[in-house]
Amino acid sequence: MHSNMLPNLRPARGARPALAAALLAALTLAATAATAEQLRFQVYLDDRPIGEHSFRIADSGKTTRVTSRAAFEVDFLFITAYRYRHTSNEVFRDGCLTAIDANTNDNGKRYAVNGEAMGNAFRIKTDDAVERASGCVKTFAYWDKAFLDKSRLLNPQTGDLEQVQVQPRGPDTVEVENGERVSAERYALKTQELTIDLWYNDDLGWVGLESDTGKGKRLIYRRVM
Repeated sequence: MHSNMLPNLRPARGARPALAAALLAALTLAATAATAEQLRFQVYLDDRPIGEHSFRIADSGKTTRVTSRAAFEVDFLFITAYRYRHTSNEVFRDGCLTAIDANTNDNGKRYAVNGEAMGNAFRIKTDDAVERASGCVKTFAYWDKAFLDKSRLLNPQTGDLEQVQVQPRGPDTVEVENGERVSAERYALKTQELTIDLWYNDDLGWVGLESDTGKGKRLIYRRVM
């Protein structure tokens, strides 16, 4: 931009305190308008580290924007036997999903899920079909403990709406990435195929996950502190 196109921000004599106060108020408003939290988990297959899953959660008023990124690799005899990549961008308003754009590469099999709120319905588009869901839709939003109240959740990898059941398991402790054990409430989230155990700490929020894979192995998330 040429210098003569820049606005003249030099205040008139006597106006500097008012301008400074206005700028300070604007900067304060911008800083408090949105807050972001980063959650990172080291991921294990049994006791073997295989990758990481991170979540960036940004709140602005009634709107929450979440970016989820996962990258796993399982090596066997110096060869990568399994590779998984997943990215999902989700927007929630008042706790209900209003938009999703997710892409997954599950060891060469690719999935794409797109969705948006349309009136009182939520439109879900995958490579195979377009469907509509009614009511407040939530994903498997482990970072938001309120999702445990739902009996149906949107799978951001496949676009399927899955029936779930949640059972509180009571007080427990769980190991985080630095080797420390923290106190947490444990819950069992059951789908038709899997049981996923989740741990929530009063101060830290979501701190752990463990699930069977259906193939005799355990998938474990440990919170990076």
